[in-house]
Amino acid sequence: MQDSQHLERVRLNFVMFGIPKGTKGDCSDGYLKIYLKGQETTDSYDKFDYEMCGDESKPMVVVSDGPRLVMVFSSGELMGRGFKANYTFETEYRIPGTAAPDGSCSFTYRSTSKKKGEFNSPRYPSNYPSDTNCTYLFLATNNEQVTLVFDNFKIRADNVNTSIGSYGTSICQEDWIEIFNVYRDGTETKIGRYCHMSAPGPIESNRGATGLKLILHSDSDGVYSGFKARYSFEEAKSIFGDCGGNVSSQDHGILTSPNFPKDYNAPSKNQASKSCNWYITARPKYKILLVFEKFAVEGEPLGRGCPAAVLRLWIDLTSIPIELCGEKPVGDRTWQYVSTSNTMRFSFITADKAVGAQGFRAAWTEVIDGPSCDEFQCLKTGFCIPDKLRCNDIPNCGSDDDSDEMDCAADEQPQERFRASWVSALAAILLTVVLLCVICHRKRRRRRRRRGALRRAMCAPPVPGTSRQPPVHFCEELGERFASVDSV
Repeated sequence: MQDSQHLERVRLNFVMFGIPKGTKGDCSDGYLKIYLKGQETTDSYDKFDYEMCGDESKPMVVVSDGPRLVMVFSSGELMGRGFKANYTFETEYRIPGTAAPDGSCSFTYRSTSKKKGEFNSPRYPSNYPSDTNCTYLFLATNNEQVTLVFDNFKIRADNVNTSIGSYGTSICQEDWIEIFNVYRDGTETKIGRYCHMSAPGPIESNRGATGLKLILHSDSDGVYSGFKARYSFEEAKSIFGDCGGNVSSQDHGILTSPNFPKDYNAPSKNQASKSCNWYITARPKYKILLVFEKFAVEGEPLGRGCPAAVLRLWIDLTSIPIELCGEKPVGDRTWQYVSTSNTMRFSFITADKAVGAQGFRAAWTEVIDGPSCDEFQCLKTGFCIPDKLRCNDIPNCGSDDDSDEMDCAADEQPQERFRASWVSALAAILLTVVLLCVICHRKRRRRRRRRGALRRAMCAPPVPGTSRQPPVHFCEELGERFASVDSV
């Protein structure tokens, strides 16, 4: 049967088969021809899929490619046992992967069988059926992670919120997909619920998880075309991904995308995704305030979603993350988030189809949310922050509270006056030293001139016509002793 709701195929299971071959050892005498693709509708009986004869000791299974299977039997001249087969009609989902043996819409993808591949909703690109639940299980080996990237996405949703996007249990109530991390002990953690046109961002399984599970649900009403996606098993990364790290022992900081303010890059060749995971830990009893100063990540959260790049933010590590992409409008003062405890996780993932954008710059501050404050209390948000964070050109009070940056010029005037006084004093000291050096130098020159004149006077010969006995002199310039006597 085939209609908008049902798409079946025929499974033929032979339990006995015996049609004698002809004298030439072929099926020229008797045969069973099987047509799986509806060739009989065009009288193309020469284009059969199977021609069977002889004795088949092993059971044989034949599955039609669509809702039709035609068999043409010819007994020939030789007598034989004939054949016996069981047939069943089963739903044809047209989903690649290992199907469940019970015929349910459940498919498994194992790393040991295939490292990369595609998967899709039932019948894609045709509409998926209503009242359907399909499960896709991706199982990695030890020290592996699995990545999912969505290329097409259209899941019915009647209650679309145009302000926050199409994900979450409050929005996706008709048809939806949910994605989980799966662990060895049987536990699962939900990553998110998605619907409408907003494709999920690239998804990497957590380090330590055995893989991912995806569930597609449709109700009894209208349906859409569904989704098409890719999976890839790769060697496990650090818990921080390709970049990122632990952030602690600080009261504030800045996080940026790779290469910021230049564009971030797509993953390297043959790499399904690139990720950066930060874990911020504040002091006990503190919370974490995160403010995006710049944000430009490819995607449209209210349109096609974040299929190429996404920033996921866990303000509560026990809840599903917030997914962000697109661009923060200039002057928008609402891009801020506060953790529910003293921890926050921050993850940026790009897929192999990313083209790049500027990325983001986010400022985080540990704050106390309460009436009492021993340091600086923000005027609008009421957060208590360290007093030393005032006037640092960082929105430590929040994107819509600049009280920590107010009156900074008045506070800086005494410091500027002190700095100017210190510089002036230093300049005066240096000038005094220079003047003293000049004066000393001039005095030394004058002394040298006087000594030289005296020595020349003492070493000069007596005036002619005098009878006075010439004295004996020691002249340093000449380095010798002599007496001057006038000749008669």
